[in-house]
Amino acid sequence: MKEVVKPTKLHRHSDYHEMIFLSEGSGSHEIDDTVFDVVAPVVYYLRPGQAHCWNFTSIPKGFVILIKEDLLLREDIDLLFDMPVQFSLKGCEPLLKLVEDIQNEFVNMNIPSNVWQAYFHLLLVKLKHTRGTARGLPQAQMGTVQKYKRLIDTHFKDQKNLGFYASLLSKSTASLNEVCKKAVNKTASALISERVILEAKLLLSATGLSVSEISNQLGFSDAPHFAKIFKLRTNLTPGTYRDMSQKK
Repeated sequence: MKEVVKPTKLHRHSDYHEMIFLSEGSGSHEIDDTVFDVVAPVVYYLRPGQAHCWNFTSIPKGFVILIKEDLLLREDIDLLFDMPVQFSLKGCEPLLKLVEDIQNEFVNMNIPSNVWQAYFHLLLVKLKHTRGTARGLPQAQMGTVQKYKRLIDTHFKDQKNLGFYASLLSKSTASLNEVCKKAVNKTASALISERVILEAKLLLSATGLSVSEISNQLGFSDAPHFAKIFKLRTNLTPGTYRDMSQKK
């Protein structure tokens, strides 16, 4: 992390997951129109496409990890999907040592991809077992959203209808949508689409399945419909995304 007190402009990164671990620093961090107070030690997680900017009031110290999806295991994609935007690392400082070890390994550019996968998997599993409720978000709302995300993760290939999930949670579609907007600043339907696109990216970059086969596996009526939705969410066709991921 650059150790400077300087506001940044709102920007987004579309092709990788970003995790920011701060051991020191204070100020604010805006993510998708929601402003979070920076209270170190803290970790932030940004999904591909999320916009953010910083406004520090004291010098930040820490690490930024940018992770391409082709370096993630399938179960790690699931762990990230369930990750809060922000949560405190107070009492979990050893995690910062692990991140520092990853930084030291990065200096050695000859590290094979399976070693990176092992590091990221260890980091995400440790985060899962140590994180608390995301700071600044209502606990009841976050509980509902996390249950909703888990249901999506179980059924997203076969069920993309919001009413199905609202029924399982004993809520109306309107109330579920309101809870999601208040807790994570996204509509309930957007969370379904987000999970589908994450899986589509994984299948495009890590398998030899055709676009038609991926479309069928994800429960779309046909390949053109899948390609239309994918481009709407990523500004890329499935074929273009696959070509770019293979080149990288």
